[in-house]
Amino acid sequence: MKIYRNPIEKILDEQERDKIITNPRQPVRTFLRKIRYIISGWGDRAAHLFRR
Repeated sequence: MKIYRNPIEKILDEQERDKIITNPRQPVRTFLRKIRYIISGWGDRAAHLFRR
């Protein structure tokens, strides 16, 4: 469970997680972009943990 300092931070985090990336003309490329976006988010979190 993540602890938020204020309600705005919680709302922004939820919006970031629920972001929909779509392009009906290129569904495969869009899917790969979405996967890359998720993995880059994990990488940023891991980097943030190791910087401490």
